[in-house]
Amino acid sequence: MPPTYADLRAQPSILDFALCVRSKRLYPPCDGKGGMTTGPSEIPDDILAWIESRVRVRGPVPLVDQMFQHGRHYHECALRCLELRGDGQTFLFPPALVLLAFVVEIYLKSLLAAEGKTGKDLHGHHHGDLYGRLSAETQAAIAERYQQRHGKTLADDLPGYADLFVKHRYAYELEGSHETDMSGVAQLASSLYEVVTEIRSDLIQSGLVHDRITAQNQGIPIIIGS
Repeated sequence: MPPTYADLRAQPSILDFALCVRSKRLYPPCDGKGGMTTGPSEIPDDILAWIESRVRVRGPVPLVDQMFQHGRHYHECALRCLELRGDGQTFLFPPALVLLAFVVEIYLKSLLAAEGKTGKDLHGHHHGDLYGRLSAETQAAIAERYQQRHGKTLADDLPGYADLFVKHRYAYELEGSHETDMSGVAQLASSLYEVVTEIRSDLIQSGLVHDRITAQNQGIPIIIGS
């Protein structure tokens, strides 16, 4: 059963929803009766007024906030790919790997934006290039957290992760055998998440997703109900 507007009111993601309304990029929301509407004109007036008032109070959402939330959403998707939900189901390892690689990219760009970088510094998919544009202090914080989480040196491991997103999103084009430390990529994603939220603790949304992202074990199967 889809959530009602009352449910949407209670969710932090309502601000994302409101931004979609304001920019006319609305995904079909719930109509409160189990159905779906097709655009802002079909949202009840009181709900639309409430959403728009929330947007006015908050004002424009900073780029760092937008980028971090974008990465967090994909991070949640990656975790869901690692879930085993029942009999006859399987783990979606290849999509999880691509999503995690993309998450690393977005979190790196979030940190670059937080440091005031703009334009071309926020472009590209290569993790090594993006990491290299960060300040020495931020690089050290990431490397330290990765060492604590994964017990390995990021300088040694990063070259192996750097172009995963570009290569593995078209995995069927790869030739020969390919080995990837999925746990390492996942630990890097979680390390970056933690570095961003240390700088901006207001970006943390407490709950299951946050708890899973910050758990010690990463990149491993998740058995639902166990």
